[in-house]
Amino acid sequence: MLGYSNASRVPDRTFLCTTMSSPDRVELVRNAVAFLSDPKAQASPLAQKLQFLEAKGLSPPEVDMALKQAAINASGPAPVGYPGAYNPYGPPPQRWDWRDYFITGVVSGAVAYGAVSLFKKYLLPHLQPPESTAYEQDRDALTAQFDAAEALLKEIQAETASVRAAVEEQKETIDRTTQDVQTVVSEMREGEIKTRDELREVREEINNIREMLPKMIEKNKDSQTQSLGELQQELKSLKALLLSRGPATPGTPSSPMPILGRPTIPSWQLASTPATPSAPLVQANGSQESASSLDKGKGVDRRRHRRYLKPPRHIYLIASVAYFLAYPEIQHIPLTLASE
Repeated sequence: MLGYSNASRVPDRTFLCTTMSSPDRVELVRNAVAFLSDPKAQASPLAQKLQFLEAKGLSPPEVDMALKQAAINASGPAPVGYPGAYNPYGPPPQRWDWRDYFITGVVSGAVAYGAVSLFKKYLLPHLQPPESTAYEQDRDALTAQFDAAEALLKEIQAETASVRAAVEEQKETIDRTTQDVQTVVSEMREGEIKTRDELREVREEINNIREMLPKMIEKNKDSQTQSLGELQQELKSLKALLLSRGPATPGTPSSPMPILGRPTIPSWQLASTPATPSAPLVQANGSQESASSLDKGKGVDRRRHRRYLKPPRHIYLIASVAYFLAYPEIQHIPLTLASE
């Protein structure tokens, strides 16, 4: 190194005096001592510290002085209030020459040119206001889109109205159908209830008839027996009456018949009969002679006397019953006797 002797590595006094004569150099050495006294700097290798100090602009004698002073400070008590002990200065700024300025200008111009080109290509078209034709085209496009949207909206409203009307109509139809179904169901229930009531009444009537049928049969038997007895009596009286009215044969004496009852002429026939000089004769045995034999010599109309002697209508009923009794093969046919 410069300024050191090869024997003892002690700095030359002449160089030290010349070097330390300026206050800036003294301050620079003082800062180097503070840097070497820093614990972080002491942990770094010596070659790196020497390289850093030389980069700061210290000469070799100044570096040796700073190392010596740092060793003395490390062995003795640390100075109190030493300014700048832990704030070392960085390396001094290097001076630029014309080459640095030229490179910087070229790089700056290239960067500026690229930035301007990018700005004109990508940003400037978006920042410039559009022309009037572009405004008109955009306006026409927006107007067409608005018209299409309005037409579509109207179409949607019309479809919505039609769908709503269809839904309302379908709802009314469903309501009417539901009401009809409810009415039919209620009518069916009422009809079912009515049918049940009628069936119950019919069942009760059938039970009543089933209970009353034997009694009615017994009563009918009694009434039939009584009616047959009365019918037999009527037939006997009819037979006697027919025998009493039959013509008497000559030479055959008429046998007396038992008197069953005195026959009379109805009142309506008596009211319409004209007055005649002769009247029907009644014999002692109670039999009445025919009017034709009494009026034979007097010129009285026989038809009129037949009308007077016409039997009542129930006689024909009795005669028909007698006809059925006369033929045994038809006695199994049931007869219903009705009295007029």
